[in-house]
Amino acid sequence: MLKTISISFSTLLLVFLYGCKGTGFKANKHNYSQQKNLSEQSALKQFNLNYLALGKNRIEVENLMGAPEGRTLGQNGEYLWDYRRPVIDDESGKVYDWSLITFHFNKGKCSFINFTLSNKPVQLLEEHQSALAD
Repeated sequence: MLKTISISFSTLLLVFLYGCKGTGFKANKHNYSQQKNLSEQSALKQFNLNYLALGKNRIEVENLMGAPEGRTLGQNGEYLWDYRRPVIDDESGKVYDWSLITFHFNKGKCSFINFTLSNKPVQLLEEHQSALAD
């Protein structure tokens, strides 16, 4: 029974994260096609991530997102996990290729997700381009 639920959840997760690929919700097709050139990862949608992760425990979030790039202890005893991923802004449909996603865990459950939308700094883009040229 538990195995069936786990498989169903995994299938649903894949559909929400990768099934839309810029054509669902409020995604802008033009911006998404530009994103494919900027990063090899698929851009995440804010709405989808909130829907899938809020209320989940740390193991479920790690299964969803992978190991976090940063872990800290916030104020009021919250655990904070940080990820850098491409994110599609729900309002504009624009893809931000180096967004900071912070998951807040309170009492073992994801209580809040903070999105800091940003693009990769110019210095990192230049380093990447020079490494490709070598």
